[in-house]
Amino acid sequence: MKYDPRSIESKWQESWAEDDVYRITQSDGDEKYYCLEMLPYPSGKLHMGHVRNYSIGDVIARYRRMRGFNVMHPMGFDSFGMPAENAAIEHNTHPAVWTRENIEIMRSQLQDMGFAYDWGREIASHTPEYYRWNQWLFLRLLERDLAYRKEALLNWCPS
Repeated sequence: MKYDPRSIESKWQESWAEDDVYRITQSDGDEKYYCLEMLPYPSGKLHMGHVRNYSIGDVIARYRRMRGFNVMHPMGFDSFGMPAENAAIEHNTHPAVWTRENIEIMRSQLQDMGFAYDWGREIASHTPEYYRWNQWLFLRLLERDLAYRKEALLNWCPS
């Protein structure tokens, strides 16, 4: 019997998704473990550097899960920033459109690779649901004088 990766891997990925095996549960008994790799910038398709990085995190999350930990392993997209904006400009596309399309592509690529993410906790930093909490937190810091502006020395090369 010849190994058919598309059918076999999709069969198991569908089973895992249906059973929600990577969703964290609220349990008092299990020790908790949080595993988060750097969120990708949705500025294009994934490359081998992404695969390396996310494979390492996936191995760690799966190992901890097999050792009995209640593992939170979310995924999201760092979609506010220059990489995505510059890529959109380069491709003559509105940044919001470029970002949404690339998030769809990257999510599909990550899911096809079978990484053990809790997709129910997916975030994207360009969405109001995400950044409103950053704004709220910043205002609380500002109110308590924990965020402030001052002059300070800085390592910087002007050339």
